[in-house]
Amino acid sequence: MTVARHQRATLTLAPGGAAGYVLDGVPYGVPPRPDLEVSALAARHAAALGLLEVQSGQGEEERAVRAAAVARALGALAAGEGLGAADLTALRADQPGAAGEVRVRTDGSADKRDGSLSLGYLLGARPYGVVLRGAAGHEALAEREAIRVALMHARLLGFTGFHVQSDHKFHVRRYDEALIHRGRRKSASLERLDALVDDLGDAVTFEYVETLDTDAPHRLALHARALLRLSAGQGLSRAQAVAVRRVHYALKLGGAGLY
Repeated sequence: MTVARHQRATLTLAPGGAAGYVLDGVPYGVPPRPDLEVSALAARHAAALGLLEVQSGQGEEERAVRAAAVARALGALAAGEGLGAADLTALRADQPGAAGEVRVRTDGSADKRDGSLSLGYLLGARPYGVVLRGAAGHEALAEREAIRVALMHARLLGFTGFHVQSDHKFHVRRYDEALIHRGRRKSASLERLDALVDDLGDAVTFEYVETLDTDAPHRLALHARALLRLSAGQGLSRAQAVAVRRVHYALKLGGAGLY
């Protein structure tokens, strides 16, 4: 049986067991863990995309390694772990020449089954997604952590101005409109974000912008959780399966396509 062109792809795994691969021309990475089988993850990922024929590719090893390094650094950043020199190098090489003000678009998602939190955000036009390790909670916490991680990431890259666009009115009212008194609502997560916003001072501004389910930050948050579930051999929800396909083809178009 002849396989249609759109159902054929190449796959290049990062050498040395690094948690990265290039599938159908798009680089992917996930935070490493002892039980991770990257080849199995890539195979499940290909199946989720409807790719029926996957051949071994060549010449993409460096991109796969870079994707693995960025995923490792991003996972450590989101978990509040210290970043080593290699982590900082990976993040900065992923978006070189960062300077001036950056638009930060964020969204967070809480899984209704287990409460796990995943984050999606854009720094300028560059997309990122990550699952918070060992964290569980509600949608508002995911939204808050997305803002915090995105701002920390942007500052590490060297940006000096940060315009946050969020669809969570609580945080916009708290930081931009000063309509929510800091002393009325307190939690460890709020205090972490308060401290970061205070440290950035006038360099950070907030704007309420509605985020649709079809927008990049939302899709990226779901996509991060989908890759985690695929890496564990678990099934995907309908929304996660859609995110896997939409994110892949958007990235294949260089981020110019609809998510």
